[in-house]
Amino acid sequence: MAVIHIDGTTVEVDSADNLLQACLSLGIDVPYFCYHPALGSVGSCRQCAVKQFQNKEDMEAGRGRLVMSCMVAPGDDMYISVTDDEAKAFRKSMVELLMTNHPHDCPTCEEGGHCHLQDMTYMSGHSRRRYRFTKRTHHNQELGPFIAHEMNRCIACYRCVRFYKDYAGGEDLGVYGSNNRVYFGRDKDGQFESEFSGNLTEVCPTGVFTDKTHSERYNRKWDMQYAPSICHGCSAGCNISPGERYGELRRIENRYNGEVNRYFLCDRGRFGYGYVNRDDRPTQALERINDKHVKINIDYALDETIKRIKDKKVIGIGSPRASLETNFALKNLVGFDNFSTGLNHQQQALVNKCIEVLSTEGIYNPSMTDIETHDAVLVLGEDITQTSSRVALSVRQAAKNEGLKMAAALQTQPWLAEPVKRIAQDALSPVYVIDVTQTKLEDISKVSVVATPEDITKLGFKVADEIANFADDLADIADPQAADESAETDGMQALAQQIAYDLIQADKPLVVSGSSLSSTALIEAAAQITQALTQKRAAIKATEQQQVEAHNAKVQAAQAKAANDQPEEDQDLSAKPNKPETGVNTEAQDDVEREPAENLELKEINDKYQAQAGIYLTVPDANSMGVCMLGGQSVEELLATDYDVVVVAENQLTDAIDANKLTQLLTDKTVIALDHQLLDWHKDVDIVLPAASFAEADGTLISAEGRAQRFFQVYDNEYYHPMSSIKEGWRWIHAVHSSIEGRDVDWTQLDDVINALIATHPKLAGIKGAAPDADYRITGLKIARQPRRYSGRTAMRAPISVHEPMQPKDLDTGLTFSMEGYSGKETPSSMIPFANAAGWNSPQAWNKYQDKVGGHLKNGDPGVRLFDQLERLATRQYVAPEAMSSNTTDLQQGQAKLVPIHNIYASSMMASRSPIVAEQLPVAAWRIGMDDAKDWNIAAGDYLAIEIDKQQITLPVQLVGYLAEGCIGYPVGQVSIIHPSMPASVRKVDAPVTMMGSMANDMMNNNDTAQINAAPTTTQEV
Repeated sequence: MAVIHIDGTTVEVDSADNLLQACLSLGIDVPYFCYHPALGSVGSCRQCAVKQFQNKEDMEAGRGRLVMSCMVAPGDDMYISVTDDEAKAFRKSMVELLMTNHPHDCPTCEEGGHCHLQDMTYMSGHSRRRYRFTKRTHHNQELGPFIAHEMNRCIACYRCVRFYKDYAGGEDLGVYGSNNRVYFGRDKDGQFESEFSGNLTEVCPTGVFTDKTHSERYNRKWDMQYAPSICHGCSAGCNISPGERYGELRRIENRYNGEVNRYFLCDRGRFGYGYVNRDDRPTQALERINDKHVKINIDYALDETIKRIKDKKVIGIGSPRASLETNFALKNLVGFDNFSTGLNHQQQALVNKCIEVLSTEGIYNPSMTDIETHDAVLVLGEDITQTSSRVALSVRQAAKNEGLKMAAALQTQPWLAEPVKRIAQDALSPVYVIDVTQTKLEDISKVSVVATPEDITKLGFKVADEIANFADDLADIADPQAADESAETDGMQALAQQIAYDLIQADKPLVVSGSSLSSTALIEAAAQITQALTQKRAAIKATEQQQVEAHNAKVQAAQAKAANDQPEEDQDLSAKPNKPETGVNTEAQDDVEREPAENLELKEINDKYQAQAGIYLTVPDANSMGVCMLGGQSVEELLATDYDVVVVAENQLTDAIDANKLTQLLTDKTVIALDHQLLDWHKDVDIVLPAASFAEADGTLISAEGRAQRFFQVYDNEYYHPMSSIKEGWRWIHAVHSSIEGRDVDWTQLDDVINALIATHPKLAGIKGAAPDADYRITGLKIARQPRRYSGRTAMRAPISVHEPMQPKDLDTGLTFSMEGYSGKETPSSMIPFANAAGWNSPQAWNKYQDKVGGHLKNGDPGVRLFDQLERLATRQYVAPEAMSSNTTDLQQGQAKLVPIHNIYASSMMASRSPIVAEQLPVAAWRIGMDDAKDWNIAAGDYLAIEIDKQQITLPVQLVGYLAEGCIGYPVGQVSIIHPSMPASVRKVDAPVTMMGSMANDMMNNNDTAQINAAPTTTQEV
């Protein structure tokens, strides 16, 4: 810590921060452009100037110098001034310079009211333009359906390229030109390749990069209604702020959580919300009459549902996409023994294995922010860039820790972005990526290996064995790379030795794995590595402790002896001359080299070397952890029982069970579905009850980290659409349950459901603390969902009625559907709907809600880590399977071995239902490695027909550089392959005939089954 003096006020600040960060953390407004808490300082915009004085006398005399506060570390007894006239004049002149070429387009700019440039220009006092000459202009680029480009607004702060290239690892955004004509864009038009390109809309302080998905139905930030929410795109649990206007979701912004996503989201989470606004969503209940669904009113729907359920044997199928509350309500309706998690046996076994591992004594699962502090990472069998992208972004930051260590050794602060980069050069912490295909983390990996799932598992257990065989003294562990290269070593064994060495030598190692390869043995291998690491590192720490204590005891004894036992000089002996006749030369004796005495310095234990290793396990869906912790049978087990009625909540059942088999199982059964989408299998459903999406409901999710978090309703659909029957899933289910039992509805609030849930599931008691109860108030006020300047409430409903009704009442939470309510920094972290503060309207307003800039939120970060609260399972040892399948693809014998290939959009059922995202889906194709393609005589564009689980799928071939040897990759989410490990046959077929003109019309009119279109992009088309 450092004590500094700012404009006459003495304050204590963190000396590890820069001066700008310290001032902002104290609530002192200092304008800036190029600085970003996650990106560090480069000092290029010159906007954060303050005056620094040598001492108090200089300050009183006004003798000082201007410094850029983002480039200066606070030191003890430092005197600075933010309000000095010279500093203020300098900041004003700099923003005027930056604005010389900026267009006068705030009224038409989509960033208006949400713009950091507006905030900083106003803060700097620049309000009148003096520049009257021709402005520099640029041509804009077409950057795809997600991002709009307007280069004329650029102030050259370099934030965009620093985030995109240095932070996120993108390669297709660059800086071109020089001087006053510098240009930020791609080398040619086209969609950004990075999975994190959407963050440019928030990183850019101006309107150069804007959200194109919002452009079609645009409105100002102050005219949107927000709610604190959780991304449903994957299991990472990122915090988001969805914005609504006119009863439709308009955009999604990042919501800061210092332990989870901090400032950034992936593009699936940011742009994949379009399914909420689909025109074909069920907004009223539907009943199947004569094989057609017809709309029915809410009362008839309830009565008909009750009639079909009463006195029947009912089972319920939940969903990993539905909230805990909806799943529990269904489980409560049908009975605990008649409930399914909505996962098939294999899917449920994978998630349960993850829960088992994370619940085990000695296992630590880090948050995404904590992942960034690890300095050696093994990614085992998981393409996290595609399955859990935000985790991959954290791993990228972990790879930079070697550079930060090098900078620290040279006493360079970590926030000095460019010096740290120059010191590090290309040095990276060891990251090993082992998967069935190439991944986008290859550029940061020390070694990237492509192998079959069986070989990946085998390698994992070999790594664990190598770690267990290490000595307990770190000094005795030799680097395998320094070993005799002439000695023949198995390639897998050599790789295992190197991975084990780097993990044991690291200060803080991490293993990342997951369920995407459908292998419980792989998850066990990752767990075994983590346990072996923690046990061996604990032994190493104990050895170090003993050595240090022994050494220090020896040093202290020697020092005590030296202090108390000084020998007296023998005067007579010293006076004796050399005697030549003896042949002894005392001068020669003095010149003899002797071994130096042992250094008598006390040693300290290396506190940076941590005994605990970390493990992060990804799971498929937003609430996979939650529904499996709630408990239930697999889908196959439940559907194999005797039942009359099945109730399904928000589940795409064809992800868990084959569509044809599902149709057979549901024949002659009453099927009732609650969903916010009309899915393909709903053709067999008797009654569809319109459930609320995440934007219209409140609920709780449990992320892969085990963090329970609450998402809140953004808007009331009925307010805009009075005929709508959309209700939260748990409300529908409980209304039916109460009527069947002949009692009044007693779950009137979300809190009632949560209280009932934790009463019967004590392991989930922690979810109660995910957010305050419904009766929470601040100075008697609920928390406002709408900004103070929200307008147009009467106009929005004018087509329905010119009379403005009362705003909807939110009985479930401490939030209100209005601008009338509390809006400020005292809001609980889990209930902050949007970031806004006086003078701060851009995403940088999150600074005002943090305990220190870039740190944690003032009231604590949202969420409750459940695994930290559970009673731990005893440590167990996992062993490699004795015999693992080694089958391979053989085209001559017609045998195929399939492995999953994930895509950030196509692999997500909900995101791929968003119209804009659906346009970007890659064409479904089989992936084959170059070497295998040569051996099999397969060329790109050839067609293969693969039969698996009694279905045949024909797709074109796409060649890739590297794929697991002897394997064929299938596009997850684009073909309905549920059990890839089942035997599969393959044969080469002719390309489907593409017909044109009248012949194609005739064939279509005759309902011919020949394929007319190109290769499909979705499961439904397949």
